[in-house]
Amino acid sequence: MLISSLALSLALSSCPSNAHCLEDDNLLAVSTSAERAELILSAMQTAETRFADVFERMPELTAVVEDSSEFPGLASELDAQGYTVKPWVSPQAMRAQLEAQVRPAVEAQMTGSPQAVIDATIEAALAGRVENNNKVRHGEAIIAHELGHMWVRDLYDWPAVDLQGARAYGAAAAPDWFDETAAVLMESDALTESRRAGLCETTPDDLSAQFERYFTMEHPLLQLASLAADRAAAAAAAEGEDSEGPRIMVMSGEALAAQGADMIGAEQFYGLTRALIDYLTETTGSEAVFGDLAEALATGQSFEDWLAANTQGLPDNRPALTEALSSRVAENCAA
Repeated sequence: MLISSLALSLALSSCPSNAHCLEDDNLLAVSTSAERAELILSAMQTAETRFADVFERMPELTAVVEDSSEFPGLASELDAQGYTVKPWVSPQAMRAQLEAQVRPAVEAQMTGSPQAVIDATIEAALAGRVENNNKVRHGEAIIAHELGHMWVRDLYDWPAVDLQGARAYGAAAAPDWFDETAAVLMESDALTESRRAGLCETTPDDLSAQFERYFTMEHPLLQLASLAADRAAAAAAAEGEDSEGPRIMVMSGEALAAQGADMIGAEQFYGLTRALIDYLTETTGSEAVFGDLAEALATGQSFEDWLAANTQGLPDNRPALTEALSSRVAENCAA
């Protein structure tokens, strides 16, 4: 339910003249559109309530700034005020970015065609890609998802980890699967059902083996980024170019598999996470299990340590949990 202050744009000292800024206690939403600012703040309020219910911790100052390039310097100003700032991309800006990528390629392929035909082809391609993007179809749920990542990272005293230059996903000391768990827990009922259905549609024969990889792998998006960076550097070196400059790389599934990539894709990773959440909640009878698990991991315990010590009816080791979890997913999907 939106609070009454949503009807007004607040005269915040840090609110640019071309922005709509709406706040509710520790939450701040900024957009060029009043309607979008209301939607963003609503998503933030829902996520805050959900996070507090699950983890029993209240998020601190948090701002979601949509299309932040429209407000130069705002993120730095908010950061100085103690906000954790999450940039966001509006559907309009997403469409503009996609068009900038798609139009040159389509125009090159359709050289000599009437401009109206070219424009119609581009419009059809953009409409499908934007409308089917989860950040548009499930916009509020994905905002809440991203806030779950931020808050589980910031509200626990995670041990310091020396990454030696490697990338980290969320809280570096937290396993990537748990970081994703905190985010998927924030999602809407509609996206939750989509996650469940998507996993059942793509359930592999080796589900147990896939869960074993799930509990040890880095997030698929980080994996893809690392592989793309390696290929870009190799291509630049072969062409005698500077490998430090920006390059656009298109990575096919076949190319990744050839390099030994673990081909659990991002959507499959989210589906496995949803299955884990359902299993832990159903087996223990309470979502309090996630706060308990977060506390254990943040104090340096491993997942295996936590399972061995748990008294909530769960298997006491990861292989046994993996088998039970796989069986539960298979039963649910069959049903």
